[in-house]
Amino acid sequence: MGTFLFLAVAVMPTLAQDVGFQASVDRNPVGIGEEIKLSFILTNAGTGGGSNLKLPDLSKFRVLSGPNQSTSMQFINGSMSSSVTYSYVVQAKETGKLAIGSATIDVGGKTLRSAPLTLEVVKGAAQPKSQAASADPSGQIGENVFLRATVSKTHVIQGEQLNVTFKLYTRLSVMNYAVEKTPTMTGFWGEEVETPKDIQLTNETINGKQFRVGVIKRMALFPTQSGTLEISPMVVQTQVQVPAPRSADPFDAFFRDPFGRTTNYAAKSEPVKIVVDPLPSGAPPDFKGAVGEFAMGTTLDKKTTRSNEPVSLKVTVSGTGNVKLLEAPAIELPADFEQYSPKVSDNINRQGDRISGSKTFEYLLIPRYPGMKVVKPITFSYFDLGKREYVRLRSPEIELNVEQGNAQAPTVANGLSREDVRLLTQDIRFIKVRPTTFSRQGDYLYNSGVFVFLLFLPIAGFAGALVYTRSRRAALSDIAGYRNRRASRIARKRLKTAEKLLHETSSKAGGSVPAGVRFFSEVAGALWQYLGDKLAIPQAEFSVDGATKALSSKGVPPALVQALRAQLENCDMVRFAPTSIDRPAMQRSYDEARRIIVELERTLNI
Repeated sequence: MGTFLFLAVAVMPTLAQDVGFQASVDRNPVGIGEEIKLSFILTNAGTGGGSNLKLPDLSKFRVLSGPNQSTSMQFINGSMSSSVTYSYVVQAKETGKLAIGSATIDVGGKTLRSAPLTLEVVKGAAQPKSQAASADPSGQIGENVFLRATVSKTHVIQGEQLNVTFKLYTRLSVMNYAVEKTPTMTGFWGEEVETPKDIQLTNETINGKQFRVGVIKRMALFPTQSGTLEISPMVVQTQVQVPAPRSADPFDAFFRDPFGRTTNYAAKSEPVKIVVDPLPSGAPPDFKGAVGEFAMGTTLDKKTTRSNEPVSLKVTVSGTGNVKLLEAPAIELPADFEQYSPKVSDNINRQGDRISGSKTFEYLLIPRYPGMKVVKPITFSYFDLGKREYVRLRSPEIELNVEQGNAQAPTVANGLSREDVRLLTQDIRFIKVRPTTFSRQGDYLYNSGVFVFLLFLPIAGFAGALVYTRSRRAALSDIAGYRNRRASRIARKRLKTAEKLLHETSSKAGGSVPAGVRFFSEVAGALWQYLGDKLAIPQAEFSVDGATKALSSKGVPPALVQALRAQLENCDMVRFAPTSIDRPAMQRSYDEARRIIVELERTLNI
């Protein structure tokens, strides 16, 4: 239903209990395109409140959100006063002095009318930056919400791993965020380190201020060149809830929205410079840029084979470092061997602070003549970061006993796979066992039926596109009918978002108030969206009473109308008076909203 605010003041005159209805904006003048909060405040209307709120003509504004309803109560010297605020976020479409007419609301059988407003809309920003900053009680948003990139090292050697972490710092309520621009890292090879899907917030103190900190992205970087390299900024779009400004006048708190306003803010990290030293001189001839700590193993799939039959030699390099960049070591074979390009596979472990894993090179070898064959030791060199020197690994000699196979070696084309080579060793490989087909020489395409079909295909396609375009235009011209047809689909889509929030809340012990509030906001939004589309009524002119009357006039059963009303009131109560929210209550609300939409769809489509 709303948020109840109870204030006790020791000495203050008793407020008048007259019913009032007035309109206000959060600032005037405003810049073109800026968001404005338009509020209609009903005071001292009693427990029954008001009904049938009718807005003035807002055709010169874009309605971005609303109605957002909040309730406030005060006890002063034993006297109680109350207010109900219906707020909308709007945006002016043009400059000049724009008139906002009177709104009306029914209270106790009477119709109350608010006084009209005049809003001055100017080009550019309406206030200097200093004034806008002073209106924010927590200072500029940038001082309270920012993105920072931290690195484990700023001075490394070429090929040495360093870790970069992007953290979001905030002292405000961040409702949502999305990565708008990922950083570019020229001169680095990067591996993204696994980050938990649910951000774990921690506390950090910076310049005496305590911030809540969440890790957005982690990466392991390996510089592929020397010099001074730069990690470019990352940009994250955030949805921030800015508290409403405080006032020394106690009467201002009576009408102030306790939740403040929600705005979008782009948080951008600063670029980071990394100094990369070149690798020292004296590298072995077979060094190909491997940096870290590695081991090497070799395996042959069999010790005895026949001539002209393939064997598989695997060389596996494992350890920590730039595993992804490892190149295949060279192997020296006897002169009567044929060798094909190796098949490469890797297994990278991206957990923890160090990148580790293995890379396997599988060579396909074909001996052509019998005898005892010896493959010379395979070498692999790398720069060891711990020892700060080059290390050369060496495998033992590999012996292969080749027996006499087919007398004649088959011709093998370069680039064939292992399976292709095996097929060429089979008998009667190219003998055709089925009758083939022949075509008459001198037949041409334009004499065939296929050519005639292809000739008329574009004409048929153009005619079909024309018919579809006209039917589509006719369907879109019927705006009310279009909204009616898509009402259920749009509502179900919003309920999908609510279902995700339901699972997100259930994964946290004790419930999550921010996720729960967003859940009930999505449920209420789905119901309002469905009613607005189904009944062809703008949401800005909608109210609970107006919706129930419209549904009753269309023959909707009273029990279903009452269930809808109860569901909307329950969502408003939780949204504007958030406490610890349990999952069963959210599950019941989700199931009830789905049932209501299904029943309304069935009833209204009869």
